[in-house]
Amino acid sequence: MIRKWLEQLLRRNQHPIAPTRTATRHTPDEIRAQDTANTSNGPQVLLRPFQIRPMDSGDLGELLGVFRQAIQVSAADQYDQQQRDAWSRAQSHESLISALSEGEAVVAEWDNVLVGFAHRINDYINMLFVHPNAGREGIATLLYQHLEDGARMEGITELAAHVSLTAHGFFHFMGFTSEGQEEAERNGVSLARYPMRKPLI
Repeated sequence: MIRKWLEQLLRRNQHPIAPTRTATRHTPDEIRAQDTANTSNGPQVLLRPFQIRPMDSGDLGELLGVFRQAIQVSAADQYDQQQRDAWSRAQSHESLISALSEGEAVVAEWDNVLVGFAHRINDYINMLFVHPNAGREGIATLLYQHLEDGARMEGITELAAHVSLTAHGFFHFMGFTSEGQEEAERNGVSLARYPMRKPLI
């Protein structure tokens, strides 16, 4: 499904519609409402204008909202409310800025809305979050692939990540292998996660 979607996207991007920062911006909820209303359009719903680009300072105000919504909604089946609260509060606006200040950070814009971001420090995938209202559209795949491509260009031969229960299946699909399960602590609360690795050679 993802392969077919990517092929359609690449064909379409021969004449891309590039979103601009000055265009009308919608919230992720508005995007999902529009998609629901237009389900009769079939595959065209998946081909809305979006782009993966480097993060800039103007994005920082939206990143924390994406981070917290992804945890509170997308991780609800794997972590209880106390765990999600502790995890989502582990980053403040200031700490997120600090965390993203080194390495490579990219964002996904969909209809000029910031709906996801990913961050790599050398050989470590530090963050990858997509707003739940933009989930299952291939955005996480393209965010990840951008980071992997950057790592390959830098001559990095292996990628590592600490992956939530929610993201384990995605990272496995992207070629990572689990090294068992461990517990991480966020604000005094324990959360299960997987250390994972992927060779690039």
